[in-house]
Amino acid sequence: MEPTARIIDPCRALAAHQAPSLSAILEVAGQVELSGTDLDALALPDHDQPYGRRVLLADPRLEVMIATWTPGITCAPHDHGGSVGGVRVLRGRARHRIYTIRDGELVLCREHITSPGEVLSFGPNLIHSMSSEDPDTPLMTLHFYTGAIEMMLVYTESETLAVDGSCGAWVPEDPADILGRVSGVLARDDLVSRLGLHTAASPAVD
Repeated sequence: MEPTARIIDPCRALAAHQAPSLSAILEVAGQVELSGTDLDALALPDHDQPYGRRVLLADPRLEVMIATWTPGITCAPHDHGGSVGGVRVLRGRARHRIYTIRDGELVLCREHITSPGEVLSFGPNLIHSMSSEDPDTPLMTLHFYTGAIEMMLVYTESETLAVDGSCGAWVPEDPADILGRVSGVLARDDLVSRLGLHTAASPAVD
C-alpha cells in the first residue's frame, strides 16, 4: 500500500462523520505506521520557511497534512483557526512551546521536547510554536485539523495577523494572504470583533 493511502484511508472514514471527535482523531494519529522509506517519499522540505507542507486530505470536515521541518527555524506562534486536532511526531524531535495571552502580551507558559511517535492534542484556543530539535534527524510531523481552516492567527513580536488558512505558520510573503492585522497581541475573538472578520464557530471537544 502506498504511504499516503495508509494515512488517507482511515482519515476518509473519520471525515465521513459530520464532526469527527478529538478522541477518534487522536486514535487514528497514534495508529499510523510508516517506515523510513515511506517518510522519505512523503518528505517535502521548504528551506526558505520553517517547514514544507504536503496536504494529504482537504475535506470540509477534516484536514490532514505532513510538515517537513527546516532545522534551525522556528515557526511563528499561531492558532489553528478555532479547530481542534492533533499532531503526531513521525521522525525526529520537536521543541513544542505553548503560549497564553496575559495583559496584552504573548507569554510562554509551557515548553517540552517531544519524542518520536508522540501525539500532541490541541483545543480550539491553543497558541503554540514548534521547531526541529534534533540536528541529525530533521523533524517530520503529521497534522489533523477538524474542519477546513478558513483563517488562522500568526503572532509576531508586535502584531497579530489574520492569515488565510492555506498558509503556514509564518508571515505570508503574498500580501493577499493577510486578511487583517493589528498592532499588539489579541486573542482570536477580540481580533475578529475589531476587524469585523467572519469566522466559523469552534467545533465541540469531546
